[in-house]
Amino acid sequence: MAALMGACQLMAGCSATPVVPATPTWADAAPVIRGACASCHGWTARDTGGGYRLDFFDASTGACGDAALALDSSLLLAGSALAAAQIKDDLVRQGDAQWPRMPPQPSPALVDWQRDTLLRWANQPTKGPPPTGNRAPTIAVSQLPATADKQLAFTAILDDPDGDSVIGVINVAGLSFLMNRPGSFAVAFDAATWPAGPQPVSATVCDGWSSVTFDLGPVQVQH
Repeated sequence: MAALMGACQLMAGCSATPVVPATPTWADAAPVIRGACASCHGWTARDTGGGYRLDFFDASTGACGDAALALDSSLLLAGSALAAAQIKDDLVRQGDAQWPRMPPQPSPALVDWQRDTLLRWANQPTKGPPPTGNRAPTIAVSQLPATADKQLAFTAILDDPDGDSVIGVINVAGLSFLMNRPGSFAVAFDAATWPAGPQPVSATVCDGWSSVTFDLGPVQVQH
């Protein structure tokens, strides 16, 4: 169902209107939110989305492991009761208003099946199983040096093959570099006080459905 929603949202040639499930799960709601809401209610939500980050149902350590550190704990995620209530309020015209508050003008209004999917889901916000065939997020690194002296610096690229939002953390020598969005990051650690010898470098990344830990390889610290 979620795959059909995403395909119809992106392909102008899709003429069949998706059937709204009686009790949608997050796999049904997430593609609508990703397409219509995440530009404001994604990783910039503190500045653009009123503190509601709706591209994740939850990002607890249970769901995301160490990658949960990358998500601002003060933001309201879609699975919270307050966020679900806000979604319901924002998608229905209030009082004498001509339009619902969301999506804000001049953005186009949600079509009926999108709105009804979100309203039904927000009435009973459950996560449910991941979409069929969901793939794990990935991280790629470049210019990771074999040795380091006073600084360890390299580039990390966080991605998800299904287009889901993704967060991650890189861990080395008891320090963490946090990544709260997909894309490229200039990673830098102060290595001046690290003891000489090999230091393992690892990364944990999460798309809200699964978390994956990658061994990025040891770096030999030489002072």
